[in-house]
Order: sequence, then structure tokens, then C-alpha cells
Amino acid sequence: MDDFTKRWAIGLLVILLTIGIFFRIINLGQKPVWGGEAQTLSMISGYSDGEVIDKISTPALTNKIVSVESFLKYRFPNDDNNLRRIIHKLYTENHPPLYFVLAHAWVKLFGSSVTTLRSLAAVLSWLAVPCIYWLCLELFGIPVIGLMASASLSVSPIQVIYAHEAGSFSLLSLIVLLSSAALLWALRTQQKLAWAIYGISLGLGLYCQYYFVFTLFGQIAYVLSIEPLRTRKLANFSLVVLIASLSFLPWTITVFNHLASFQDLTSLKEQNHLTLLGTIAFWAENISLSFVDLVDPKASEYGGFGKFGFYFFTPLILSLVGYSIYLLRAKTPKQVYLCIFFSIGSTAVPLIIFDLFAGQNQEIWPENLCPIFPFFQICVAYLLSTKGLLLDSVDRSWYRKYWLPIAAILITEGVVFCGIYLQADTWWNKYGGEDILSFTQIVRQAPDLPILVNRQHPESLVIYNLQPQVKLVFVDAPQLNHLNVTEFATLDTIFFLNPDLEMQAELKRQHYQLRLLAQYPNLDRVYDGLTPPQLWKLRKFTSIPMDDLNLK
Repeated sequence: MDDFTKRWAIGLLVILLTIGIFFRIINLGQKPVWGGEAQTLSMISGYSDGEVIDKISTPALTNKIVSVESFLKYRFPNDDNNLRRIIHKLYTENHPPLYFVLAHAWVKLFGSSVTTLRSLAAVLSWLAVPCIYWLCLELFGIPVIGLMASASLSVSPIQVIYAHEAGSFSLLSLIVLLSSAALLWALRTQQKLAWAIYGISLGLGLYCQYYFVFTLFGQIAYVLSIEPLRTRKLANFSLVVLIASLSFLPWTITVFNHLASFQDLTSLKEQNHLTLLGTIAFWAENISLSFVDLVDPKASEYGGFGKFGFYFFTPLILSLVGYSIYLLRAKTPKQVYLCIFFSIGSTAVPLIIFDLFAGQNQEIWPENLCPIFPFFQICVAYLLSTKGLLLDSVDRSWYRKYWLPIAAILITEGVVFCGIYLQADTWWNKYGGEDILSFTQIVRQAPDLPILVNRQHPESLVIYNLQPQVKLVFVDAPQLNHLNVTEFATLDTIFFLNPDLEMQAELKRQHYQLRLLAQYPNLDRVYDGLTPPQLWKLRKFTSIPMDDLNLK
């Protein structure tokens, strides 16, 4: 590659890296809080919904009015929820602690808000960019490939989506890339520092997410496949893995002690019947997410692609990924392509097998595949760099004329789809996000009206997304008898969140007319026989007209 092309390429890649930073920090608080983020808020506070409600509105205080702001106060770090309480909650409920402890410290340091909480994932996602560059240097020894992979990762739709998510997904991607690069460095140099960094990354990965164990198995298989038995490298590797595994032993105990809750954690997704063909289609979508996002209808709507977008872009991206994997196998040493293949297969294969045997699409959701997305981008970065940038300019210049536009189109697609995502009010990863927004939009039309909330089934998802000044009253069925002797007697319209059948009967007895305004569909949550969250409007039969409220 001549000097002019090299300078031009590096300059363009630096611009893309800057755009990637911009994508990760804007509109962090725009989209609604969903179930996974609600769980994060519960973990970093150390309180369940019921415990928060009891603190701000005890059952003995009939119809006490509290604000959404009061509810959210106990969802962020304060003097009552110290780190010991949070660790105990994580341990007893069987959640890997690393991300939640980091999130607790982050929010305590920089402020209590959803935007601040999500900014942690944005920072972690950006730190993955230098890690993928380092990994490419260890694999190929060519800086241009690392820059291409870094640029691709920085504007990857799936990376930007999870950079806006208050969850451990960005942290897991970062640790997987770090551990892979550190392993190659340690095998290459045999330095104690390299082995120490690799061992620390293994410990962090195990305490980050349980699925990291698949990555560890892949790394074990990789080392065994490239190193002869009874070598110093293999001995050092075995010792580091043993120490890291022993460091996770305290948390391994809680996995077995609370196995039932662990099984609940793996069954929160919608359990749809899944065939082999369905698995293939699902994987086609997942692989394409590294470069374009056509999963959400909004992407096609805003981009003007319609269904054509899926049927056009997805086959092209799959062909590109498939050819890049073939090229890696054909042109790189065993130590290079096996590292990438084991990194992908060690996570993908167990999840596919589990879903095929279960007949459900529980595990092959994008959030579970975060460890392998960057490796698809490494494959394609190797292809585009070798074909478009590293060929001799004399006898193969015609070849470059085709591959450079392909690289430009692929990167441009990532930028475009990231832009579409940032403008949207919600996205496919916010399961039920549109329904949550419908709840909040209805309430905003009459912000001064109080909302009665079923104390036994409060559905905090809705509460998280309401304005801080909205008034809440947590009630049980017996407390509804007192509605006529409180200030509610002066109102002929009230909102009610999740009234059960007993409550509805009591309200009708008190001459309230009930009208269902919105209902959250049962997408991926387990309600234990309860109906999905509902928002009702209660209207008292009275001569005072209230049509000017313009409630829908």
C-alpha cells in the first residue's frame, strides 16, 4: 500500500472512531427503561419493588400520596443501601456481581439517573475498541487490519445499541476481547505480566456473566489444539486457568445453592417454538447485526428499505462473512484462524444445541451472543484490509477498485443504521418499549391526576418511565374501601395501574366506571399467572363533566 493511500485510510478510520464516540454518548436517556434495566436498578439499590414500596408507603398509612421521585430515590445508591447489602442480594439471587458493583460505584460517583447509569456501558463499549485493535495486532501483526476492525466495531449497530443499555453486555464484550488478546500475548512472550493480565481477565469474565465459561472452554480448546503436551506454555496456561477458576469458587457455591433461581434467570425470554430453519433465519439476523440492523421495523421504515432491506442486505453480509472465514482458513496460520473459530464456536454451538433440544428460542438472543459479534468483524476486517488495502498497486489495482467500495458501503451502512437507532424513541432490544411509551403518554396528558397502584403487582417498569412529579398511591384491595373518605372523593377521574379482579369489583361497587387504556403484552416476562400490566381510567359517576381532560 502506497503512502498516500495509507494516510488517506488512516485519516478516514480516525474519523470513524470519532463518530463511534459520538454515537455512544448522545441520547443516552431517550429510550424507555425496560425489564433488564429495571433488574439492574434493583440490583444496584439492593431493594426489591416491595421493599421500596414498604419504605415510602407502609400498608398502615391508608392512601398515602408519594411521588415517582420518591420511588426512584431507593433505586439508586443512598445511605441505606450499602455495598454489603447489594453483594448479599446479588449472592442470594444468583447474579454475577462485577457489573452491578461497578454500576453502583459509577452512579454513586457521577449521579443518580438512568442516563448516568447507561453512560457506564457507553464507556465500556468504547474501551473495547482499543482491545480489538490489540487483538488484531496479536493475530496478524498488521496495524491496518486492527484499524479496520476498530472502525467497524466503533460504528457497529449492535455495539452502539448495547452501549446505550444499562446491562453487562458491553462489559462482557470488553473482557472477551481483552482476555483473547492477553492470551495470545502470553503465549507469544511467556512473560509473567502477560500471564497475570490474562488470569485477571479470566476472573473478571467469570464474575461478569456466567456465559463467559463458554469463552473459557473455547480458549482451553484453542491452546490444546496448538500446543504440544508437556510444554512450559501449556503448564503456565493450566496454572493460570486453575487459579482463575478457584477465584470463582465462592460464587460457584451460590449457583448450586440457588439453582432454581438460576433456572429462572435463563427462562425470561419468550418461549416460541423453534425449528432448524427458524434457527438458521435467527442466526442470519444475528450475524448481520454486526454491520446493519434490520431486526426492528423502524430501521426499514426510516431507511425506506421495507422487506427488501432484509432480503437484500442479509444475504450479502452473510456472503461477505462466509468468504472472510474461508479466506482466514486458507491464508492464515493455524494459530490465527483457530483462535477466531474457537472464539465463535465455543459460545455459538452450546446455545444452538440448547435451543434445538428445547425447541425454543431462549438462548440465541443477541445479548447472549455479545462475546462473538466482534470476531465476525475481525473476519471481515481481515478480508477488506487484505483485498482492498494491502495488495500491490501495480498488478492488482483493478482488484482494489471493487473491494474498497465494498468496505465503504459496509461502513456507511453501519453509520446510517446507528443514526436511525439514535433517532428512534424505542428499539427491538427494549422489549415492549412501545407499550411502555403508550402508558407514559397517556399519563402525561393529565399529569396532575394521581395513579393508584396495586401494591402486590406494581409493575415498576411503568413507574420508571413516568415524570418525577407524578403522584402515586400504593393500595391493597381492602384500602379501596376508604376512597370515598379521602381527597379522592373530590376527583371523578383517577388512573389505576394493575387492578386485580377483586379491586375492579370493589371500584364498581363504589360507582366507578372502569376503562382499559393500555396493556403491556406478555412478550418476554413471566407473570406467574398474573395478567400483563394494565393501565385503567376510573371515572366516578358524577354530574361534573371531565371531558376537557382529553383522555384517550
